[in-house]
Amino acid sequence: MIFNDVKKTFLGILNCRTADILTKGNLFLYIRVLKKINMKKYFSALILFVSIISGLCAQSIKDETIVYNYIKLPSNPLDRNIKNYQASIVANYANDNAEKKTQYDAEYKIALADFEKDKKEYPAKVKAAEDSYVKEMEEWNKKSLGEKLIEKQVLNQNNKPVKQLPPVPSMRYVAEPDLKTTYDFPALCNTYFNLEGFNNSPDNAINIVITFYGYDYTQPHQLSNTKDMTRYANGQTTNYKATYYYTEFTYRHAMSVKVSDASGHEILNVTPQELNNYKTYKSTESEIPPQINSQQLVKSFEEKILQENLKFINNLLNDQFGYKRTERKTELYYVKSKGDEYKDLLVAFNEASSGLKTLIDDAQPARTKITSALQAWNAALQQSDVKDKKARIDKDVTIALCFNLLEAFFAMGNAENADKIFTMLNGIEISNSDRKIKESYEALFNDFKKRVKSNN
Repeated sequence: MIFNDVKKTFLGILNCRTADILTKGNLFLYIRVLKKINMKKYFSALILFVSIISGLCAQSIKDETIVYNYIKLPSNPLDRNIKNYQASIVANYANDNAEKKTQYDAEYKIALADFEKDKKEYPAKVKAAEDSYVKEMEEWNKKSLGEKLIEKQVLNQNNKPVKQLPPVPSMRYVAEPDLKTTYDFPALCNTYFNLEGFNNSPDNAINIVITFYGYDYTQPHQLSNTKDMTRYANGQTTNYKATYYYTEFTYRHAMSVKVSDASGHEILNVTPQELNNYKTYKSTESEIPPQINSQQLVKSFEEKILQENLKFINNLLNDQFGYKRTERKTELYYVKSKGDEYKDLLVAFNEASSGLKTLIDDAQPARTKITSALQAWNAALQQSDVKDKKARIDKDVTIALCFNLLEAFFAMGNAENADKIFTMLNGIEISNSDRKIKESYEALFNDFKKRVKSNN
């Protein structure tokens, strides 16, 4: 009798999706209602009843992260006859460095010549000083003791000769010029630049020239700020102010990119703003003023920003002209249930996962697997009934299928069928999180369509 009463109480829940039945919100809501009206005799039966329906009807939508690679089409494709590229780096500051170095070498040469001359003349100067001292002492010794006393005590003069040796020659200091760093440019090109889909060969090649404008920075300086702090001790709270110190400086390594075809026709000439803006380094704050090696600090960030900028330029070139192997991280969905009701969706999920992971390296079998998954998902979507919570393909499963189809259509390069899925999703009331997923797919396909159009 008790079990039947509880069953009747939960009849409304049975009309909902099982995933909803098992959420903490629904479960504990009904438990609180029963306990509030003092239906203690029903409580044990309720727990038993929920465990029974959980075992019989449990199903939930699961997602799994899939990482795969695809070929991204160029946004500004080159003439199809161009198969090769050549990359080089030039330093805008090379002439300035050379002038400073020439001036330094000339001043150093003069200083060195003066030093050698002084060293050569030094023995003669020493001898002359010693001879002069000997003569002065002879004259001093000719004076009487009285004359010496009068000079020293009455006239307050100490005229006793002192040996005046010339200073030991030393080379005049010539400050080394502040030169911007030069690099092994061919090695940098080989390390960082790879126009995917093209060969690194000079025959009928596009010419890529990257210009360095040099590492630029401000001297690191120490700053501080005062914070209101609270300490608790012996049961009392005390407010106080604490000073925190940190080191800060700005830096940049501006670069530009120029691309020309074999005839010299300019295809691209840009100085990316991202590489022209100063970045700011700020150390962690400490109550103790930091002790830093300024030269070592700025040098370490020169290497860091050099690598970042070269990678940025390589990505820019590949986005414009290359056929870049691009990694994509996404989610695929399946339905987990006790029985075989959703076996078709699980098989499709496994087929799609396997196909996506080998989309580039084993294209034909991969596309066959993805096509099989597409067929299964499309067939299931025909059964969709977003208004019936008891339907096999209810609202939540429908949305999950739509996202799976969008992913598969993207991987297969099928924007036309993707538009149909977007139309379906636009007719369904979806959550904010699902809306963000849909918007990310819309942005993905908008970019894809532009690239397809550019590539004719």
